[in-house]
Amino acid sequence: MTRLIRDQRGAAAIEFVLAVPPFIMLLMGALQLGIIACARTGLQHAVDEGARYASIFPKPTDAEIIAKVKSREFGLDPTYTNDPTVVQGTQYGVSYREITMTYSRPLNFILYQTPAISISYTRRAY
Repeated sequence: MTRLIRDQRGAAAIEFVLAVPPFIMLLMGALQLGIIACARTGLQHAVDEGARYASIFPKPTDAEIIAKVKSREFGLDPTYTNDPTVVQGTQYGVSYREITMTYSRPLNFILYQTPAISISYTRRAY
């Protein structure tokens, strides 16, 4: 019996089996955060380009601004993207257009899927 207790064969395999699942979950989490960071950057870029386009003369229509935003997005899965909205308003006697776009995507881990994480970005063009 004491000979079996001192036997170290297979100890590395057991340690490997215990260490791999947390490592894979950590790796998947980092990948999912990278996907969300890329989507945030693409969303911000598209809305910024739309706001830049909305501030030119002659003033473009809301449909043209929305088309510009959609054409400039990158890193976004179209199934999770909401159409941009353009709201017109006035502040301190100056008219503006506020462009908002939302992206809601669930994080997909190997064993489970989280509820959707929503990223929203708004930009005002005077």
